[in-house]
Amino acid sequence: MLATASFGSRITNRFWVKNTVVPRDPLSTFKLDSQRPIIYILPQNSSSDLLSLQKACQQAGLPDPFQLVDIAGEQLDSVIFLHEAFWFKKAELKPQQAAYVSQYQQLSNLLLQHRELDVQLVPVTLLWGRNPNTQISQPHLSKSSSSERSGALQRSLNRLQKTYRVLRFGRDLLIQFNPPISARSLLKKGSGLKGEQHAKRLASVASGYFNKVHRCTIGPVVSARQRIINELLESEQLQQEIQQHSIKSGLSETQVTQQCQVYLQEISSQFSYRFICFFRTALRRVWNGIYQGIEVNNTQAVRDATQSGAEIVYMPCHRSHMDYLLLSYLLHEEGLMPPHVAAGVNLNFFPAGGVFRRSGAFFIRRSFKGNPLYNKVFRTYFAMLFKQGYPIEFFTEGGRSRTGRLLPPKTGLLAMSVDTFLTQANRNVVLVPIYIGYDHIMEVSTYMKELSGKQKKQENLWQMLGILKKLGNFGRAFVNFGEPISLAQYFDQETPQWRKNKLTEKQMVKHVNHIADQVMQGINQATAVNALPLCAAIVLASIGHQLNKQRLLTLIALHQQLLGLLPKSTLITYPAQTPEVVYQQALAINKFSEVDSVIIVDEEQGSHLTYYRNTIVHLFALPALLSFCLLHLIGSTQHIEKIKPILSSSIEKLITQLLPFVEAEYFLVPSTQSTTARVRRLLLDLQTVNIVRVNGDYIEISNLSLIKVLSAHLSETRLRYHCVLSQLIIDFQQSDEALIAGSKILITAQSIEPFEQKVIEVFIKQLNRESFTIDAAKQLLGCLSDN
Repeated sequence: MLATASFGSRITNRFWVKNTVVPRDPLSTFKLDSQRPIIYILPQNSSSDLLSLQKACQQAGLPDPFQLVDIAGEQLDSVIFLHEAFWFKKAELKPQQAAYVSQYQQLSNLLLQHRELDVQLVPVTLLWGRNPNTQISQPHLSKSSSSERSGALQRSLNRLQKTYRVLRFGRDLLIQFNPPISARSLLKKGSGLKGEQHAKRLASVASGYFNKVHRCTIGPVVSARQRIINELLESEQLQQEIQQHSIKSGLSETQVTQQCQVYLQEISSQFSYRFICFFRTALRRVWNGIYQGIEVNNTQAVRDATQSGAEIVYMPCHRSHMDYLLLSYLLHEEGLMPPHVAAGVNLNFFPAGGVFRRSGAFFIRRSFKGNPLYNKVFRTYFAMLFKQGYPIEFFTEGGRSRTGRLLPPKTGLLAMSVDTFLTQANRNVVLVPIYIGYDHIMEVSTYMKELSGKQKKQENLWQMLGILKKLGNFGRAFVNFGEPISLAQYFDQETPQWRKNKLTEKQMVKHVNHIADQVMQGINQATAVNALPLCAAIVLASIGHQLNKQRLLTLIALHQQLLGLLPKSTLITYPAQTPEVVYQQALAINKFSEVDSVIIVDEEQGSHLTYYRNTIVHLFALPALLSFCLLHLIGSTQHIEKIKPILSSSIEKLITQLLPFVEAEYFLVPSTQSTTARVRRLLLDLQTVNIVRVNGDYIEISNLSLIKVLSAHLSETRLRYHCVLSQLIIDFQQSDEALIAGSKILITAQSIEPFEQKVIEVFIKQLNRESFTIDAAKQLLGCLSDN
């Protein structure tokens, strides 16, 4: 019998309890069938839990847990609970006396009698408070096993304890719906079991879900900062380093220890769950004040990865200082433990340093060069975070992107993560690529000034106050979680003997670079296309950077169609509203103007729009490359009726020359298909949107003007390549530095986009100058000409 809700419980639940429900839409997330019966599984028969579940079910459009469910004409409770409520001491019951046994036996009998029936059993976890230090009695994580922690976390509370938790943590209730269990499948898997054993199997499966949610939501106990520092100073790794450094430097061990302590004080976080809760409330007001909404996608994949027991490393792209706060806030809102975040030491200024440190940030210097002691101290601290089970976050690009495109990855922290995994291979590590995007980024004006040569200002209090003054309506923010990358699976596939044979330094570098590329590709594969970048890409691809509104709406529809043709395996999201709605959303950000139904962009606006375009242009890189090849092959012919059909083999030959450079710059996922198959698929996509006609081995152009717009998406990319190759042919023996300097002069004079040296370095690296010849340079330059 379900616990009866008293008047006091109802009043408390209505006016005091505030819940967070994850996932936000369990019906669609778990594809629950509304035509089949749903029965909830709870850890305990508690009126507070039931009332809170009832409210969550109303929000999610799920059946009321207090209402009986009709199964084959029988009326059953909508809830199966594993433990009965009690006052002071829990009654010692034999297994067959547990309430869930009789409930499940009744359900099993109905399923056996009616073979066509199935019931969806949905385990639901309710966490009253998520402070790890109030969950278990053990003083320190390392001194308790995972089974002990799970048992402590799952212990039943008596009514007085439950009342205390409701009153203390009622404003911090997390309700998590877990994937449904098919009662029919559960019955089939235990076909040889007796009724009581069937029920035990259900309890075991449900308890597994509950324990996993506890582990990934609450995480390990957070020790005091000074305690962590003291334990690290006493660790075997640092003690050996202190002795060796003392011998090499001539300093006493006490002096070296003091220096290590200074480094640890600089590096270590001071994670505080109470501060997180306070900051969460403050941040919610900030987000509501400056953003019209935050869109989050694919969180269930992350939740599944955390519940697998793996150590989680979040690896987002980096475009704004807001990234630090936004991701931690969202993870907490999604019922996941906020990570420890690697932040540049430049952010360790008053008062931001203390705020970030209490939010989980640990600080890292830009370079370890020339300071082996700091290197060892940081590595020891970083390994401790993994060992203790804290999720970690770092920005794989190192710093914020000043151009909007992904920067070449910095592999230092990734190498440490891989190295830590290889030394404790019994614990898997999962990397989570994350795309973060915004309708408006407050730092773009600053980025443009820095790229034009103005010196970057050091972050400080006054700069932060200046940013706060600018807070306004910044549209929406977007966070898309990419496909998680399991290091165990990666090494099993790439180096099956890695558990037995230690990797050489050369192998390690190769694998780290390969994994870094996979992360970057994963970020791009999870791009959130929003209104402003889409319109920016179209406007900048138009002649003179202006076009009439109707033309813009037509091109928005075209690009939406192309995005819809992307492989279903991608996690890309894009606006599905009408072109008019998308246009109005972009116009509201005030990055371009409309005068007499003509979209106009001045020079400064055009420069800023390049940033937003670059956040999504990689999605159109292949159609743009194909379009350029078509234009290159038809030459200067401008009348469509005079254009002769193009042989597809000619297109393949040209694309083969240019594709490696485009793939490297835009972190495109390498294809297992042949070039012929890839070109054919791209041509069929263009045929679908009525740009070309495919007639056997020949291609006919249907819409020349649209081909030109698509080609223009890579116009500045081709300009950069053209300038570098032109400079290289003039002096083939010049150094990379001289080549970049000469190319900068040419590019700056012709491009609306600010010069970014890192992009040029990627192209030069791809040229592989050791084996590259001047004839190859001339041939490639010929491929880039517009004829």
